[in-house]
Amino acid sequence: MKARIKLLSIGNKKLKSEHVKNWNNLIERYAPDMYDIIYAIGEEEAIKQVVQLRPEIIMLPDKMKDTLGLLIKIKRIHPTAAVFITLGMVEDEQEAIDEFKAHGAYKCYTVPLVMDTLIHDMYVALNME
Repeated sequence: MKARIKLLSIGNKKLKSEHVKNWNNLIERYAPDMYDIIYAIGEEEAIKQVVQLRPEIIMLPDKMKDTLGLLIKIKRIHPTAAVFITLGMVEDEQEAIDEFKAHGAYKCYTVPLVMDTLIHDMYVALNME
């Protein structure tokens, strides 16, 4: 049996319980038995999880205090991780996407996410398709 893929989902304290519930439901519905979902609340916990667990996929919302700074730290620690950024309301969407991608983001999405697209992109990022 193939090992499950580690997916680190980073959030903030305010969104924790809803965030966990939503991710579990969505990932299990779209890709059952494929991912071990790990959660980190805040930058310090996120960095700790990246160092210890070396997740293959990282979901990072642009709602963090310093999302770009965290992305840069993550890519220094774990350059092969596929980091996906979810964008909320941003003033210049294309500028934000270009900045994140220039610093190692694999892909950026606007919300609401289209799960079929996200799951497909995760397969592609991991050379599974």
